[in-house]
Amino acid sequence: MTMVSERRSAGKMATHARYLAGAILMFIGIFVVSGVSLAIEASTIRAIQVDGNVLRNGKALKEGDILNRDDNISCQGKSAAVLKWSNGSMVKMYPDTQLIIRGVAFENDKKLEKSFVSLKRGRVFIKAQVPENIFSQFEVVAESVIIRTQGAEFALKYDPANMTLTAWALIGEVTIIKDINKTLVGEGQQAKVKVTDKPGAPVAMDKRVLGALQKVSHGLGGSLLVEATGGAGGPLKVKIGGVRNRRGEAPYKVNFKAIVSGGSGKVKTIKWRFGDGESAEGRSVQHTFTQGVYGVVVEVEDDNGQKSSSQISISAEEDCSC
Repeated sequence: MTMVSERRSAGKMATHARYLAGAILMFIGIFVVSGVSLAIEASTIRAIQVDGNVLRNGKALKEGDILNRDDNISCQGKSAAVLKWSNGSMVKMYPDTQLIIRGVAFENDKKLEKSFVSLKRGRVFIKAQVPENIFSQFEVVAESVIIRTQGAEFALKYDPANMTLTAWALIGEVTIIKDINKTLVGEGQQAKVKVTDKPGAPVAMDKRVLGALQKVSHGLGGSLLVEATGGAGGPLKVKIGGVRNRRGEAPYKVNFKAIVSGGSGKVKTIKWRFGDGESAEGRSVQHTFTQGVYGVVVEVEDDNGQKSSSQISISAEEDCSC
């Protein structure tokens, strides 16, 4: 196991100091899934699309460039860029947008990747997503406001002149944090906050905005957060759905559902194992986890004898701050 550590830099405000502190450790972990060891490391971030005049620390950003901690990325007028995390997350930057990569950390004991970004001005669309064998916490800071999610597709707009931030949640949910005040923005909602005040209550997203964000999401490729379904025919496949947040405070109650496609179209059995010695049967089940990290497995069989299985990880924590 390798570990890269960096000295904590003093922040201008207490919020930024705490925010930066989480980004100073990056290390490799090993995660075991069904007896197979998978190497896990903090994501590298790469510019996969650069259109027009996009600067990195004042110099031209090129497609394929790998970004580092504290890199300042600025899209000038009529310019845009797409940044991709190797573990799956993506950030689309629009014209007249500036952000700073604050770092990526991987906490081996929690199998948790944390990403930290400062939005200085402009608009971004973010796919905060990781594979189901690890966990995610994605944070964006605009002045003294924090936007945090375990996994979501969302858009942000920050206007520094008026000191206003707007968040739109397309898939999943995000939390807006200002001092001790928190506002949860659910799927299909939006919320606005002035950085000198507490967040406003979320409201339903405008349908035109919803349609526009769906097009952006589709243009960036598939989502690790969408519960895709399919009909009969072809190999039997199953995916675990119904779980929007894979991290929570213990005791953590979670609902699961088996999303089955292919095969004969007639499911014979659906069996669940929760990683703590408990099991259940049925298409939809519920289980309460005590503190720990668990591998949840679902196994299905159709009436032709075809079998398939799927697994995700659940983390029940004493205080997940999520």
